[in-house]
Amino acid sequence: MLDSRYLYLHEAMGLGPMWLSQAAHLIIPDSAEKNTTVDNSTAPTRQPAPARTGKQQSIAAVKTAPAHKSFPQPTNRHRAALQQIIGQRPSTNLPEVQTAVDTSINTSSHKSIAGELNISFEAIPTTLITCTRCNLHQERCTPLPGYGAVNARLLVVSSNPAPPDDSSQQLFSGEVGKLLNNMLAAINISTEEVFYTSQVKCAPNISLRITAEHLHACLPYLSAQIEHIRPQAVLLLGQIFSQLDQNILAQNLHNIPYVISPHPARLLRQSHLKATAWAALKQLRNYLQ
Repeated sequence: MLDSRYLYLHEAMGLGPMWLSQAAHLIIPDSAEKNTTVDNSTAPTRQPAPARTGKQQSIAAVKTAPAHKSFPQPTNRHRAALQQIIGQRPSTNLPEVQTAVDTSINTSSHKSIAGELNISFEAIPTTLITCTRCNLHQERCTPLPGYGAVNARLLVVSSNPAPPDDSSQQLFSGEVGKLLNNMLAAINISTEEVFYTSQVKCAPNISLRITAEHLHACLPYLSAQIEHIRPQAVLLLGQIFSQLDQNILAQNLHNIPYVISPHPARLLRQSHLKATAWAALKQLRNYLQ
């Protein structure tokens, strides 16, 4: 069942259907159709209402659908998103959104990895199992090297696996993965054309943050993946990539064109960032043409 608040927010932002699950629909419980009999002997005669268009029927269904008991209550984050859409200034006491990124990372420590570690693409999964290049090997369940087409047109890179990814042993698991695939489908990129990976290969299950040390330790693995796949473009997911020295970042990406977008996990929490993500996707589409 789809929370009606997200339909209103989606419509207000003027975004396309790629942001909603293609299987999403509103379910009106059978109880809503009961007890609707009217005593026509006392009810005034009314003219029949004009027929609704498909869009009007959809909006009416949203307005008349009974509230589901599992719907979460609006949070300050939802209010902040709506306030930004309608041009109001958000309250200054809204809580900060926690991320899995240490925002105090010194970007100067994100160095080039040329010649630091010579490893083949095929050897990455087995090498990661015994990797101790940083302390995250003590927190992980299993390293996640990535998956997808080895001749991919597009390389999708997040900063690190999330703890749920570590538990399921799959990057971009759950609703995050569904939204990511919808985003790529919006620019006509299928999953068969993508290799999915992360710069840091282990999830920070205990510390819940990554550091410059973690980023630098895993760069040789990412470099080997880029060298082998040689994609047309790279999609970087997460604000951490915007904080890094862009010249060094371009060098570490082998000077392949790249764009930076908010991570799908953040988009699920902060809907007002979807417009920023869409702008990045349109730029990415130009690189892939």
